[in-house]
Amino acid sequence: MDSLKFFKKDFYERIGGLKRFSGRRVLDLGCGDGEDAFEISRFAKSVTAVDIQRNDQWKKRKKTNLKYKVAPAEKLPYKANTFNGLFLKDVIHHVNDIEKTMKEIKRVTTKDAVIILIEGNRYNPLFFIHMTKMLGHEHLSQNQFKNVVKKYFPNAKFRHFESHYIPILSLEMTMHYKRLERLLSNLPFIKQFLSYNLASVNDKN
Repeated sequence: MDSLKFFKKDFYERIGGLKRFSGRRVLDLGCGDGEDAFEISRFAKSVTAVDIQRNDQWKKRKKTNLKYKVAPAEKLPYKANTFNGLFLKDVIHHVNDIEKTMKEIKRVTTKDAVIILIEGNRYNPLFFIHMTKMLGHEHLSQNQFKNVVKKYFPNAKFRHFESHYIPILSLEMTMHYKRLERLLSNLPFIKQFLSYNLASVNDKN
């Protein structure tokens, strides 16, 4: 296992693991290159991976229970209650209309759906310099993220955690760094600066 694979394995563990989607019909909304969808398909009954534009990596990440679709998050081509699982990572700040996107997420998922929403924290120091200032990504703050999610999923549970990938680190150094991140994630005085916001939904009411 190299450092990148270890980082990704650790990230999935930090969000509660992808086994939560076992046996479910999952929508990966804003799937990008399809990597997360491919990993989810190891556990899910079926995965529908949707993005606003096609990605060449889709051809390489094929499975019988995984299909890709080009569609806008604000107007999904699916009937109500189609999915009982949904995964969305680093997408909310990219969509043209957050409110319409959240309405669509609620519409196409069942009452008992397992929903995982992940969004980078705008005020994480590294993200703010690199993603916001240099690349123009308008991530949501922790409060903005909570307000958006709770409006549509009042029973959502929230957590914040630190997770970064540093390419120059060896596998051994990455493992040490991940242990440090876990310690940092439990320090209350830096909670507002942690890199990721996580919302988990198991009951939409």
